[in-house]
Amino acid sequence: MSSLAIRQPFTLSRWRYPALMAMPLMLALAASIGDMPVSFTNAGKAILNGLGLTAYALPQIEEGIVWQYRMSRALMAACSGGGLALCGLVLQAILRNPLAEPYLLGISAGASLGAVCVMLLGIGGNTLGISSGAFMGACAAFVLIMLITRA
Repeated sequence: MSSLAIRQPFTLSRWRYPALMAMPLMLALAASIGDMPVSFTNAGKAILNGLGLTAYALPQIEEGIVWQYRMSRALMAACSGGGLALCGLVLQAILRNPLAEPYLLGISAGASLGAVCVMLLGIGGNTLGISSGAFMGACAAFVLIMLITRA
């Protein structure tokens, strides 16, 4: 029997825990980088203090900078990245193609059309922003493609 006959499938289960452990480290790193220098250890201590897990004595300015300014941006970036990854996963699962991307079906073109309609034509008045128009255009393009493929 050759060694090629017995091959275990690749699973991502062994990569799950290191990735989960890296997330707090990346948040602490993101909270320590900025115009006013905050050390990595102080940023980590400020995060732990803010979560109520510890009570380290830190300057209030550093804690305020970490929690009021930097953590909101870092958490928003993490949530946006996770959302984009989830959307890519859904698109790849629907198409059953690991190389699927938004340009494949015209979803990106629909988003561009929605943004242009808001900017140039004034669709939505002052209540609809450019990003909302782009989102609605992308959703409309996706729904249209799904309707066409079912017919």
